[in-house]
Amino acid sequence: MARTKISDIAAEADLDKIDVKPRHKTGMHSRGRAFLSQNPNPALQDAAEAGVSELTVSTDDCRLWEYNDRIFESLSMENCKSLVDDIQMNTQLQPVIARHDPEGKKAYQIIIGTRRFWACSHIPVKRIKIILIDVDDKQAYKIMRSENEERDDTTAYEKAVNAKKVIAEIYNGNQKNYCLENDIGEGTLSNWMAIADMEPEILSVIPNRFDISVKQAIQLRSLMNKSSKAKKVILEKVREIKGENLDTTKAMIALIAAGKEALQVRASKPVEKSYVVAGDQKGVIIKQATSGAISIKVSKLAAGDKEGVLKAVTKFLD
Repeated sequence: MARTKISDIAAEADLDKIDVKPRHKTGMHSRGRAFLSQNPNPALQDAAEAGVSELTVSTDDCRLWEYNDRIFESLSMENCKSLVDDIQMNTQLQPVIARHDPEGKKAYQIIIGTRRFWACSHIPVKRIKIILIDVDDKQAYKIMRSENEERDDTTAYEKAVNAKKVIAEIYNGNQKNYCLENDIGEGTLSNWMAIADMEPEILSVIPNRFDISVKQAIQLRSLMNKSSKAKKVILEKVREIKGENLDTTKAMIALIAAGKEALQVRASKPVEKSYVVAGDQKGVIIKQATSGAISIKVSKLAAGDKEGVLKAVTKFLD
């Protein structure tokens, strides 16, 4: 069967009767529209309804949004080389998501695509494809967080530190509103804070903060909150292991073990013993409290036998 040519149809058509509607301009070519239509991120799709545009710009005109939850300083040629090589060989296949920089420090802020931004900044042409959307900080955070949750490639430490900063600076310290607006359980946030609130002295012996597990951070926080003595012992352990260059897991295990040991000593029962001195069945009574403090009670009769009292004390201490 012969194909009907479009040109033949057009030649016979009455073009005057065709109602031609003006095309809705988004300022974005087909690849960008396809990217947004295929992206499962509902927050990003909502932002796209307000109008988006795709541009290719210099990386020098961009900066990372300060509330992005990937730590830019942790990126290096070592962990981004494959991406750099891929972009140089095949070009940047997926654009990053950006907005106009509201502070005017640069032309654009990168909301999603930290690793792509880093990689494009380290190739000679220093050009990057961006999809430009119009969103405020809260909307940007929802988009960024939803995208990273989908990828699941940010560490607990990055999420924790970022959440603490966002709550303080975007949500004015209101943790409840932060949880409600971002569909985050208060228990989940509490677990993140076990990492975000870790003492600087403890972090100083952690070689790789990205390896801190939420479970270990929760254990350590619980021990430090239970007892001032446990906290003191843990911090003493920090100073003890400082020069040992333990990996993150081993350092955390050592600190947790020190805290548990301190609590076990505290939980032991008080000790009381009596000793016969100078014929008195309770000539010397020695008590040791759970804190470790020792009290000695000497009867009038035993007081005359200093050597006997000394022997009783020595026996107790042994």
